[in-house]
Amino acid sequence: MKNKILVNNLVKAAMLTALSIILSRVLGIQITPNIKISFGTLPLMLTGVLFGPMLGTLSGLASDLIGIMINIGGTYHPGFTLGAILTGMVPGIIFKYGKKKNLSTKLLILLVILFVYGINHGLLTPLWLTQLYGTPYKVLLAGRAVKVIPDATVNYILLLLVYEKLIPKIK
Repeated sequence: MKNKILVNNLVKAAMLTALSIILSRVLGIQITPNIKISFGTLPLMLTGVLFGPMLGTLSGLASDLIGIMINIGGTYHPGFTLGAILTGMVPGIIFKYGKKKNLSTKLLILLVILFVYGINHGLLTPLWLTQLYGTPYKVLLAGRAVKVIPDATVNYILLLLVYEKLIPKIK
């Protein structure tokens, strides 16, 4: 059976999920109703990269649903749950197929960041916020660019450092 989930990997994914919840829901800083600074996406991306799209998907789903339960001060929107799922799943897909094609780690991480921050946080999140608050999409899009570009840069560096320096020492 190729898609067998090992208990060891499940436990590590659960710890990364818990870390994501802590970084986004507890330590995240809400700047405006539309902009929040946190590093909660990094553990989700890392889960997908290390353990594949299946555990990445489950990690994203669990982090959002548990986060909603512990963070009463927000409005639920299924689009944000979809975004969390994609944040865990797509890096897993990119790494799974990118490694088969012998693409470099730096390029794979760049592709992950471009998806997560360019498409998910840059284009989809403003759409969900428009549906929630009625703010025009183009206005949110411009405001998100100011946040997404530095976020993407910092998370590219962090994901690359964690993947190349820390993960080999843990395994």
